[in-house]
Amino acid sequence: MRQKIHISASKYIQIIKKNAHALVYIIFLYYLCTGYEGEVSMKKYIVFLWVCLLSAGMQAMTIPQGSLYFDNSKTGYSTVKMVYGRDDVSETHVLDMSFDGQKWAVSIAQAVNDIYRFTFVGGDIQAGTYDQRFSDFKEYVSHTLNYNRTATSEAQMNAGDIFVPQTGDNWAQGAWQSLGYWESQQETTPGTASISGTLPVVYLNTTGNVAITSKEEYVTGSLYIDPLSTNYKALGSAEAPIAGQFKGRGNWTWTGFDKKPYRIKFDKKQAVLGMPSNKHWCLMAHADDCLGFLKNYAGYQLSEALGLKWTPKAVPVELVMNGEYYGLYFLTEQVRVGSNRVNVTEQEDYATDSVSGGWLVEIDNYEEEGNVTLFEQNAQEVWFTMKSPELLSASQRTYIESQLHSLNEAIWGNTDYPLWEMMDLDEAVKFYLVQELMEDCESYHGSCYLYKERDRNGMSEKWYFGPVWDFGNAYNRGWNTWIYDSPTFPQYWIGQLATWPQFQARLREIWYMFRHDQQSDFLTAMDKLATLIKQGAKNDAAKWGGTLNYCDNSNMTAKHNEFVNKFNWRTEWLYQQWGEGTRPATYDVEQAASPLSDTSIKRIQDGQLVIIRNGKTYTASGTLIGDL
Repeated sequence: MRQKIHISASKYIQIIKKNAHALVYIIFLYYLCTGYEGEVSMKKYIVFLWVCLLSAGMQAMTIPQGSLYFDNSKTGYSTVKMVYGRDDVSETHVLDMSFDGQKWAVSIAQAVNDIYRFTFVGGDIQAGTYDQRFSDFKEYVSHTLNYNRTATSEAQMNAGDIFVPQTGDNWAQGAWQSLGYWESQQETTPGTASISGTLPVVYLNTTGNVAITSKEEYVTGSLYIDPLSTNYKALGSAEAPIAGQFKGRGNWTWTGFDKKPYRIKFDKKQAVLGMPSNKHWCLMAHADDCLGFLKNYAGYQLSEALGLKWTPKAVPVELVMNGEYYGLYFLTEQVRVGSNRVNVTEQEDYATDSVSGGWLVEIDNYEEEGNVTLFEQNAQEVWFTMKSPELLSASQRTYIESQLHSLNEAIWGNTDYPLWEMMDLDEAVKFYLVQELMEDCESYHGSCYLYKERDRNGMSEKWYFGPVWDFGNAYNRGWNTWIYDSPTFPQYWIGQLATWPQFQARLREIWYMFRHDQQSDFLTAMDKLATLIKQGAKNDAAKWGGTLNYCDNSNMTAKHNEFVNKFNWRTEWLYQQWGEGTRPATYDVEQAASPLSDTSIKRIQDGQLVIIRNGKTYTASGTLIGDL
């Protein structure tokens, strides 16, 4: 039995407007078919042209009264504006949207008819009405303001619908969905403040269950690790835990959050979760990481991929302290001198002989007693904290002050002593490329390490940048500027280092190798981590959600997509600056004969990694999906 479909008069008008151009051609064909003896009169041509001009000005859309929503999980915009307008007159509207913790929303007070198209913009444009055609305004947004946006669309919407982009790319296509359907697809099952069962569990117990409240004073206790169903080996047990000492660590991460990081010092060296033996470890909270706990791990993965001499390793775990669940942490190798860490000779405090090394120093963001201080040529004051040795004799202080002053002079070209005979070029370039890939605006300001081995056989050893450490401020500023251009924090030395021709030449070679050899593997590693910690992140949010400055990463799918999109935007921008790079003369890696061996763009599309090349879409393994 057929059902009658009732369509209102206003709906008929919308259908006619929506299909205005099709009606034009029907009218034209009608006139052709009804011409006298096959002739088409000039009058009919004029009527045809008149209808064409009339239809060109017809607008097809209505913005309905009520609430509309935007799913930002793939696009990862820092703020969202809805933009719609007309093209027959100079009129474009920009609306503010608000975030409710899951989606962006805008309320339309009164329906707006005869609209040409709309888009959603990831940029801080002032709300209001603009005296511009929509087509001109969207070009202004893209090419003058350089904001990302969705592809323009004339898709009709209903009140309460949510616009869902298909990818996180600039000009991403998308579609409207009912809010109910969209909500049914989200990760809405909350975690619980308890062990997820998917990660190793660190059981830390302090003597007398005293709280860890100091960064300076250790408290005694013990620790054991249950690997559960993972492939790691246990460390100790409930019956025979490992003795150690524990205290707080960090600066802002210690004072700015209720979820805090800790340092571990075992009484004896221990090999932990597949990492080499050492006494000193960190439990990193990453409470400041709003990209799914992925930023530091990503920086370490990039450092390893580029081949820096030593990179800290980190393993995700869950922490239970004194019987209480503390959430998701990363058990991490501490930066320090050692045969399995920064492998230079360990120099004693207050030594007076052989003071040329080894050295481990930090470009710091705090002035403290014992710092070595110097000034760059641009009058920027730089503080260096001694990490090894920590307490200096007069001989050690004289040596290190002379070395750092000479480096500073060489970097700024104020000496005949060649810079690259004092500093290792490869490590400087690799360290820098990691920071640019991570868009880390604090990379040469605090937690920026350099080290040097003891001089041997009358030959001076070079200074090396590294290891990488803190990526808490990665992707916090923007993706289309150098890390040393108008930085949020002072970026010591790097702005000048980047002007050296040798630096730039080697940078393009290492960039070439990264694009061809490591980029895809890096994204695969991040996919695996996001999957591994998914439930742990939910349970962490159940424990710490709503506490001081805490970042909620309970929806790891959305956070992972946001991270990948930011990384891809960054690499695409770097490609615009450096191109393909320079193939090194010694580079002999055979490139596979596949559609992915040339310049390509990686995207997350419908939750999957795809490759875009020459207008076609491929799977990550190279299988053609179809045209873009």
